[in-house]
Amino acid sequence: MEKVDFKKLNQLYNEAARHLELLNLKANIENNVDTTNLLNVALENVLFMFRKISEEEMVIADQLKDMLRKTREALGGNFDQNDPQFVNLYDELKRLFDKKNLDEITQEDMRNNIGSLQQIYDQVTELNRKNNLLKAKYENDAKYARMHKRILEKGNISKRESEICETLMDIKKQVDEKVLINTQMLNNESYFDKLMIQMVIGSFGKNKIELDPESAKYINTCLVKEYMNEYQGNTHGNTRFYGTNKRAD
Repeated sequence: MEKVDFKKLNQLYNEAARHLELLNLKANIENNVDTTNLLNVALENVLFMFRKISEEEMVIADQLKDMLRKTREALGGNFDQNDPQFVNLYDELKRLFDKKNLDEITQEDMRNNIGSLQQIYDQVTELNRKNNLLKAKYENDAKYARMHKRILEKGNISKRESEICETLMDIKKQVDEKVLINTQMLNNESYFDKLMIQMVIGSFGKNKIELDPESAKYINTCLVKEYMNEYQGNTHGNTRFYGTNKRAD
């Protein structure tokens, strides 16, 4: 017992546990297990394994982990995770960690990943800035900021943002007043849906924006889903980023 280095044993135990975790992760990725949860876990607890361990490598590893943390937080702070631009950035992040050889990483790999992550971080930070400016126009109501963007993406309703904003704010005022008086109406989605479609058609008509039946149904469905998600506690309007995971090298 006097010859046993318990500090070293503890280090070896931790290293063995990390290796087992990595093997399980690789198996999950190769078997196409839901990567949403996998990526978040990886970004929270990055495992680096080196051919050679040096002080310089550890400094780079810390820089990479910090860049991963900042990028994950920026992505997680986006309130419109169905935005095509967000999806592209998210997929780019996943692509960085889709490699099959997850057991080793070189200094060059780390430096390249830091550069790629910096680009993703810069783009999502700018996207978040624009989103927040738009949200401010709707009294910081993310539901209507997302709806505004969906209308623009659809392309056949109106391209005038001031017109869209005025119309959606009119809908928002009417709906919020009714919900404030009786929140229980959200327990009856069918009733709420019928109530909402009347206000959607009325507000667009009031602002002289032509709305064909398909577009009216699309806007109504989106808004009803937004209110129901908020009522049920899913305030991001989707679950794309929450619970994702892959292993970061």
